[in-house]
Amino acid sequence: MYKPLIKLSLIYALCAPFAYAELLPNPGNVTIEGDSLTWEAVEGATGYNIYFDGRYYDTVRDRLQYRVSEPGSYWPTAFDDAGNFGNQYGFDDTGDIRPEYIAEDGVDSNVSLVVNSYTVIAQKTCTNVGPGESCVATCPRSFQSPFGNASRFSRYLSGGACSTSDIVEADAFASNFTYSCTVPTFSGEVVAQAICVHGNF
Repeated sequence: MYKPLIKLSLIYALCAPFAYAELLPNPGNVTIEGDSLTWEAVEGATGYNIYFDGRYYDTVRDRLQYRVSEPGSYWPTAFDDAGNFGNQYGFDDTGDIRPEYIAEDGVDSNVSLVVNSYTVIAQKTCTNVGPGESCVATCPRSFQSPFGNASRFSRYLSGGACSTSDIVEADAFASNFTYSCTVPTFSGEVVAQAICVHGNF
């Protein structure tokens, strides 16, 4: 009795047009001066995803700057509320256009690693974190293991934690390789911890 309706519904579903996300343009004038990553607004964008060394790192809204601390390349990718997004890789006709951040001593002294048999814990300490800002712990791409001389690499994030020096709750967001702790009000110190499963090269 209901078979014709089911067939018509199925035909309509198969013939319905597919909605494709549009590629938003790259932000203009992406630069790093000191420890500040800045860029020009993309029309219609409601926020920007920050990529670090080609991997997702953090998300910002309502601003066109981001404080960096870990040495490496950074790139902001625009997105809007309709699900459209920009080029996350930071390349154009001229090649790689991602600006590079180099700390004075070449390392981020605010990051510590604890290596176990199957996991590496990356702990990032951030000071003077403003309202809506994040402290982000990132799984290291590679590191030396105390268990033999072989280099190790992070395979994926398995968990994390946030803590603050003040009575401030940090909302956590995790991607495949980062654990981001965002505070709603100013905090003198935020510690983000990423627990990463590793393996041999």
